[in-house]
Amino acid sequence: MKEKTLNSKLVFQNDFMDLYVDDILLPDQRKATRTYIKHCGAAAVLPITKDGKLVLTRQYRYPVHKISIEIPAGKKDSKAETGLECVQREIEEETGYNSKRFEHIHNIHNCIAYSDEMIELFIAYDCELVEDRLVPDDDEFIEPLIVTLKEAEELIASNEITDLKTLYSISYYKGLLK
Repeated sequence: MKEKTLNSKLVFQNDFMDLYVDDILLPDQRKATRTYIKHCGAAAVLPITKDGKLVLTRQYRYPVHKISIEIPAGKKDSKAETGLECVQREIEEETGYNSKRFEHIHNIHNCIAYSDEMIELFIAYDCELVEDRLVPDDDEFIEPLIVTLKEAEELIASNEITDLKTLYSISYYKGLLK
């Protein structure tokens, strides 16, 4: 079942990703092409306040041309940055909340057919607003959205939450409460 790389060509690169087009040999010896993204990785966190509310975010997502409701997340700043360091920064930048108690829950490939991006998922418990929050990136316009678990489930049922990392994290958290 394994495919063999015959030739690999970097066709585009920026600070977010590297885009490759590879010529490959299929298991039946036919040749094919694979186009894919190499990504340095990301991390995401489901923040839970001391009173049990979920801290989500609302932001416009250009590829789907709509406002998306998600958990705080971001690209790792470097290969050396850990998922925990990334979510500790992102939670504060995107929501103004932070926590001293994080639990790693899973790693996911959210678009495995065309990208190697791995997202490390966490839950942050007992989140509180911080006084001097980290400043969000210049090109990010993000609003925190504080909801109960029931309200989050309603947003999922109505297809207002479609983001995979968010769906998975909320479902995982809901399973912990049973």
